[in-house]
Amino acid sequence: MPSPLFHLLQLQLRGLTRRSLRGTRTLRRLAALGFGGVMFALYLAPNVFYSHRLPPSDPNRVRMAAPFALLGICVLTLITSAGDRAISFTPGEVDMLFPGPFTRRQLILYKLTKSTAAALLSALFLSVVLHRHARWWPACYTGVFLSLLFIQFFSINAVIAAQSLGTQLHSRLRWIILLGFLASVTLIARNVFAESPTLNVVQLMERISYSPLGHLLLFPFTFFGEAITAQTSGQLLQWALPAATMDVVLLCLLLLMDANYLETASAASERRYAQLQRIRGGSFLSMGIKGNAHWHVRQPAFLGGVGPIVWRQITSAMRSSKGLLFLMLILAVGAAPLVSGAGKQVAQFLPVFGGVALWFTLLVSTMLKFDFRGDLDLMDVLKALPLQPWAIATGQLVAPSILLAATHFALLALAARVIPGQHTAFLCAAALVLPFDLLLFAVENLLFLHFPTRPAAASPGDFQILGRQAFILATKMIVLSVVAIPPLVVAGVVWKFTGESQPAFTTVAATCMLLEVLVLIPLIGRAFVRFDPSIHTPA
Repeated sequence: MPSPLFHLLQLQLRGLTRRSLRGTRTLRRLAALGFGGVMFALYLAPNVFYSHRLPPSDPNRVRMAAPFALLGICVLTLITSAGDRAISFTPGEVDMLFPGPFTRRQLILYKLTKSTAAALLSALFLSVVLHRHARWWPACYTGVFLSLLFIQFFSINAVIAAQSLGTQLHSRLRWIILLGFLASVTLIARNVFAESPTLNVVQLMERISYSPLGHLLLFPFTFFGEAITAQTSGQLLQWALPAATMDVVLLCLLLLMDANYLETASAASERRYAQLQRIRGGSFLSMGIKGNAHWHVRQPAFLGGVGPIVWRQITSAMRSSKGLLFLMLILAVGAAPLVSGAGKQVAQFLPVFGGVALWFTLLVSTMLKFDFRGDLDLMDVLKALPLQPWAIATGQLVAPSILLAATHFALLALAARVIPGQHTAFLCAAALVLPFDLLLFAVENLLFLHFPTRPAAASPGDFQILGRQAFILATKMIVLSVVAIPPLVVAGVVWKFTGESQPAFTTVAATCMLLEVLVLIPLIGRAFVRFDPSIHTPA
């Protein structure tokens, strides 16, 4: 690699360090940096200082799970455009390096050097978290690092191979790979469940690993799981050597192909930059409107100006359907094992389900930005509309509340199906869903209008952004607790004096929450009026 590219890497490292520590002279940013460092230390402390006190986990589970994870990533890379991220450059690199006196191999080595440095740091964090599931930290770090390199090299090879094959042939090959993978999964599942119809996740992975077809598919990835769980230097060398050999083979194949990937890299970089701009604008779930632009919602009644605002946000959500469906799939996959394992242990399951549902709510509410948070760059347009502030504030709360309520209804329906004898409780919980979601987004938007922030992609080690996000989340939880606890307390008193009537509790709690929303709407409207786009819009 030429010396100018090495010098550029050094300048980028200096810039990353300076950007992570910038603004520490101001008290607010210094506090954000310190808070982020403390939160990160608290996250890693149990894994560093208390891992030896925790009961050791079975390393066989890591050996079984690692091949499945790597195989799934490889298949997703081949049948989707997820590998484009591996070949993308920044807009400045596209403008300055592509026309420069550098060969394609030199540019790809420059890209690989950056990704390898990032993998070294990412493997450090991941190995600390996974140390409890391994036996020897150096082996865990080495195995995780080799796994990250394999994913990166495989992704770049897949993108360049697709460029060499052509669009039409690559599209057909994607369908062949997808159908072949689905046929293999169907065949394996048929054989496995024919022998034992009831299996848990660990037993299912064991049966798939021992089946002939499953062993054939998973064998190339077993070296990485074995390297992660190696207990001695001899075992680490035994398993890390073939894993490193696979990485070297992928690297050599990448350099030997020398395909004209610059056009593909430029297009991938443009898509990546557009995605970052959408995230920066608040549209986290938006994956583009191609194929969804014809979707529309029937125009509702005017309702003093509330109807048009609701229609616009619901239309935006419909045109972000790919992101929404992907989010719902993640929630379903995450909640299914919890609910399916409840059985008859209702007393132990309900508190766990409530905690998981609360964290799901906080997580999803930060993503459903079909309100003021997603309209940060359109504040001047909203303020120019001939509508009352209360109408705009009300319209902004409806769309995200309906979407989040749909997720809650799905989770409650799934839980009610597998837990017998609790249908009344789940119906009462369903009646509280929409009032609580309206209250949640009212608090979210009120805080946002007073303290507007932009979503930012944090680089590894950027504790300032981590601290700001953690501080905002903690503040939101405190404010939400302050406004949500009084209705529950009042409803609890009514529940006690009505002979523990669940419908009475639900009616009072829902009424109090809706009254709080009605009180917060004028406050949100006032905060919207006081918002000055020329002053309060963050850079």
